[in-house]
Amino acid sequence: MEVLVFDMGHVFVDFDWDVVSEGFCRISGRTRDELRKGFHRVSSLGYESGRISTSGFLAELNKHLGTAIELEQFKQLWNATFCENEEMAALLTNLKEQRPLYLLSNTNEIHFDYLESTFNVTRHFTEVILSYRVGCSKPEADIYHEVLRRSGRAAERCLFIDDLAPNVEAARAVGMNAIQFKSVQQLKDELVGYGFAL
Repeated sequence: MEVLVFDMGHVFVDFDWDVVSEGFCRISGRTRDELRKGFHRVSSLGYESGRISTSGFLAELNKHLGTAIELEQFKQLWNATFCENEEMAALLTNLKEQRPLYLLSNTNEIHFDYLESTFNVTRHFTEVILSYRVGCSKPEADIYHEVLRRSGRAAERCLFIDDLAPNVEAARAVGMNAIQFKSVQQLKDELVGYGFAL
């Protein structure tokens, strides 16, 4: 394998959506089910694919929840539970010495700005491919082809790691090798099978 391509959420950055939801429920007075429906409607507008701006997303969210959440408060609620997986960060540091690493993440402007300023996530990567910047998201084939275009490698020379099965299957469909991430040890074991020294 000439290039490793990593997902971000629940691979080397963790978060608890239930805790985030509790914050929005508290502010809005909505039930968890009402909040879920509201987020589902607003998410369909394409915040993670860059089709709607942060201000537009927040305006729509406020409309659906009947709230008047301002940007700074939204950032605090939206980014409430992120933490870096230190064991994975150490593994990425090791792997960076062996191969170019690329980040391929479905994310949005507020999440990524926070993660970069707090954890310097880009320190691990040759290049980052972010859904909201490129206008498409996993498991759409176009975003995997964007990785191939930027890396200059053939699909079969790339190894993709993601926690979600549909994203892994989509990577394989374009010809990439792929591992579904379940734990750091499981990933290490599989990487050794691909010839990495860990």
